[in-house]
Amino acid sequence: MTINSDVDQIQPSTSRDGESYVSHRDQIHFNMTGDFMTGVDFWIHATGESTNGQLIIIETNWVRGTEPVWHIHHREEEGFFVMDGEIKIHTEAGSYNAKKGQFVWGRKDQRHTYEVVGEEARILVMFVPGPDRAGFEPNTGIDKYFYEARDRELRTPEQLQAEVENLKVNYGLEMFPELPHPREQKA
Repeated sequence: MTINSDVDQIQPSTSRDGESYVSHRDQIHFNMTGDFMTGVDFWIHATGESTNGQLIIIETNWVRGTEPVWHIHHREEEGFFVMDGEIKIHTEAGSYNAKKGQFVWGRKDQRHTYEVVGEEARILVMFVPGPDRAGFEPNTGIDKYFYEARDRELRTPEQLQAEVENLKVNYGLEMFPELPHPREQKA
């Protein structure tokens, strides 16, 4: 098999059987060192490319203080399965706690964020195309953004604004870094 993309390099070709494959956790890990989520561990188990545009599955390990800013997904819906720890999902409609073994589903076009309750939480995050989309278009799934941004550091207001625009235009993700995170409002 010829390696054509970062996805092929992350999803080992030796584990594929036709269109099926097995992700190897030790070979798909990276730590986000830039972007809005510095310090988060990622394991991208299934990409839009590897599922023919139907599903993205990402395992994450969040430490309190590394959670995302308020944001809206305009292309995909998002589910959270809490593997360990506890998180609190915040939406404009209210807040919901999810503990180990619980699942939360979020609709597209709904502003949300979440916070780690305690010190750390491990979450399996699932993205599926919104009901008005047939699938993830090539190179536009949120998984591509995480690969692209993993080593980027946003240091200036201009870099932050450019990244907000990049996410909106290229990934259908609207970010609101100017809004206070719910954990900051408690301090």
